[in-house]
Amino acid sequence: MLLLYAILAGLIVGRLTGGRIGALADLRIRGAWLAVGGLALQLLLFGPFLADRVGTAGPALYVLSSAVVFLVMMANLSLPGIPLLALGAWLNMVAIVANGGHMPSSPDAWLMLRGVAEPPMVALSNSTLIGPGTVLGFLGDILVLPRPIPLANVFSIGDVLVGVGAAWCVVRSMHVPSARTWRIPDGSAAGRGADRTSLRSSPVGR
Repeated sequence: MLLLYAILAGLIVGRLTGGRIGALADLRIRGAWLAVGGLALQLLLFGPFLADRVGTAGPALYVLSSAVVFLVMMANLSLPGIPLLALGAWLNMVAIVANGGHMPSSPDAWLMLRGVAEPPMVALSNSTLIGPGTVLGFLGDILVLPRPIPLANVFSIGDVLVGVGAAWCVVRSMHVPSARTWRIPDGSAAGRGADRTSLRSSPVGR
């Protein structure tokens, strides 16, 4: 959920700094459909419909979907913000794998969020409470997006890096010149319509 706020913040900052939302149409993310599929699987995996059907395979599927998202990020490291996003995804995946396919979460964080020191009871949970047997608990969900903020939840250091990376990617991409502009001899950008006559009369336009 933190990712949604990060993207929104990126859009706002991008516009305030003179960026164009339309420029995001030129952003090319290799394997984007795989990342979307991996995230969608995670959302479905912890709902009762799918959780009842996958049973004990749930944690393995959670790790697999996280790995798919991470690999897509690795394939797009040349894009702005993606290295930071990939680092956050890696830290989350390390914590999940180290704890048997569950993200460790702080009882104090849940107590602050819900008034109860445990995650909501669902058919299959991606969270396990930090305890004596927890590995790398500091990489778990130890931070809180508090109520009454919409979509309030607990989140990790990795989630913060993912959010900052995503916001930076949005801001930088909004400042990239459109791929659908023409170049005329004096170096200025012209749209397809308004300066088309001058393009025809110049050596570049022939």
